[in-house]
Amino acid sequence: MYQIGFPQKVYSGLGSIEKLPEIMDAEGVRRVLVMTDQGVYAQEAFRRVWDLLGSYETVCIHDIPPEPSVYDISRVYEKAKEAGTQAVVAVGGGSVMDMTKMIAACLTNEGYVEDVQDTARIQNPPAKTVMIPTTAGTGAEATPNAIFLFPEQNLKVGIVSDSFVASYVILDGKMTESLPARLTASTGIDALCHAVESYISILANPLSRLFSRAAVEKICANIERAWADGSDLEARQNMLEGAFLAGVCLTSSSTVAVHALSYPLGGKYHIPHGVSNAVLLAAVMKVNLPDCREAFTELAPLMLPDCGNLPKESWPEAVVAYMGDLCRRLGIPDSLKTFGIEPEALEELTDNAMEVKRLLLKNPRKLTREEISGIYEGLLR
Repeated sequence: MYQIGFPQKVYSGLGSIEKLPEIMDAEGVRRVLVMTDQGVYAQEAFRRVWDLLGSYETVCIHDIPPEPSVYDISRVYEKAKEAGTQAVVAVGGGSVMDMTKMIAACLTNEGYVEDVQDTARIQNPPAKTVMIPTTAGTGAEATPNAIFLFPEQNLKVGIVSDSFVASYVILDGKMTESLPARLTASTGIDALCHAVESYISILANPLSRLFSRAAVEKICANIERAWADGSDLEARQNMLEGAFLAGVCLTSSSTVAVHALSYPLGGKYHIPHGVSNAVLLAAVMKVNLPDCREAFTELAPLMLPDCGNLPKESWPEAVVAYMGDLCRRLGIPDSLKTFGIEPEALEELTDNAMEVKRLLLKNPRKLTREEISGIYEGLLR
């Protein structure tokens, strides 16, 4: 048995941001809280959202940190509570959307903010949420996950609840037009990582794999176009839709070892989530290869349209090679030393990754400590 979850309603296509007032009116909302970060707040795309909400009582919190810790939640919650909001609109990337999920739940569940890991405290439906992603990568607009840094553990932790699934999602490629090339690359590879990991997860099922394949095909066909030309709105829109589809997969089949090894990198070294996933992806796929030959063979035609020119038995290796080559073409670092991590950190990284059992147990290959250490070691040379 398996299940898959979806937001209440999704609007997709260039210009779909214009649906925002219609959503507010359909929900009978007059008081709106908008959440974003300082970078997005300064962009023209945010101005468009603000103008569309001009006839409502609107408050904005525009200082959501790029890598929020669990301690940021109570600070943002106090501001949100003062606003007396009826709906929360997220305009930004994964961190903004994850904070929005958390605040929406806290607003209607007194006491939840005191222990956000205890999702059993969420007894009432959260405030209505509208997710407007400005990056094509995290898939946070589709998932029931919210990721926060827990400083004492030097680890990022995913908090999961069906209550976090968005009420509404707006996928408008125009909202990502000003995303810099480096972020287009790292967030796009993050989305591809979601699609591939959910495809090979031991929880993968016919429905999740349907979305995974669609996501892989859209992302691989458009990521280099979007990276090379930020004004290519067709590629931008396709990347947003691919990232959303990859996010939907996660509600059913989860991420696996790439994310497990990524969390320690974000937790202690504050490497952005998409970047750490992108650095790890090809290396983890290579170790998983013996247990994923069939899955990688199935994905090959979606990534490599000319793979028919190769012997079919070589397709899995070609998929792994493609992933490494794609990351290099997009300027993704191929060494953790780029981020100031030295070989002396190897044991601690391995220890922390081994603790992310929630994801490692879903990996198709039961990775040993030596294999996990070897992945990190290979990226520390």
